[in-house]
Amino acid sequence: MVVARIVKYYFKEGLREEGFAEVNLAVNKRARNTKGFRGYISLFSYDEDNVVTILTMWQDVESFQASEEVFTSDVERFIPFLEKPPEVGYHKVDSITLI
Repeated sequence: MVVARIVKYYFKEGLREEGFAEVNLAVNKRARNTKGFRGYISLFSYDEDNVVTILTMWQDVESFQASEEVFTSDVERFIPFLEKPPEVGYHKVDSITLI
């Protein structure tokens, strides 16, 4: 069963690009090298200029749980860019279709 973490980041005015660059670097360097990482999607909000949502997918519950420590330490590095703490959601992935 694939597990997803969905994180909504609220960046301070004018810091979205710089903050997102840090988030993207963390995903590409640390998460990608964590066992069970299956991929990610970055979503820039049309409605809120300073909001970015990141969806990461994990092979199974064990991989997802092992990634939690990496995720938590990475979020600490993003604090200077954030207006408020990110909103984090956890989901079981029912199906994926990419074409």
